[in-house]
Amino acid sequence: MANKNVECQNTGMTLVITYFVFFVVNSLIIWLANMLFPAQVVLGTWYISGFWAIIHSMGTLALINTFTIPFVRDTEKKRDKMLSKNEWMVVCFLINVAGVWLIARKANQFGMGIKSWLVAVILGLVFGVVQTMAMMQVEKCRKKCC
Repeated sequence: MANKNVECQNTGMTLVITYFVFFVVNSLIIWLANMLFPAQVVLGTWYISGFWAIIHSMGTLALINTFTIPFVRDTEKKRDKMLSKNEWMVVCFLINVAGVWLIARKANQFGMGIKSWLVAVILGLVFGVVQTMAMMQVEKCRKKCC
């Protein structure tokens, strides 16, 4: 049986859980955005269904978000200072805006389109806030389990 401290520090598993949390949160947000504002956020093309567009585009955004974490942690080590919650939210916001914009620019491949860059900024803000709240809950559960 594995030591409890070893299980708690399994960063590989932490990244997998982070990916799935990001994926679920992103998928729900983009689906709601499409339901509430169909002229601003478009899901699907003539050959990609809306469901597949959600899976493909938000899976990619979750992957971008998850791959960013080790680089931010490395930057924290180099600065010898941890990021505050507000700094993390700014990083999440910037990554999400860039990710949404890049994914929307490739609408034929991902099946998701947006009307303007302002929609990317608003979605990035919503993604950042909700992802931060979700990750704080995951961290709280992880600390309670360990």
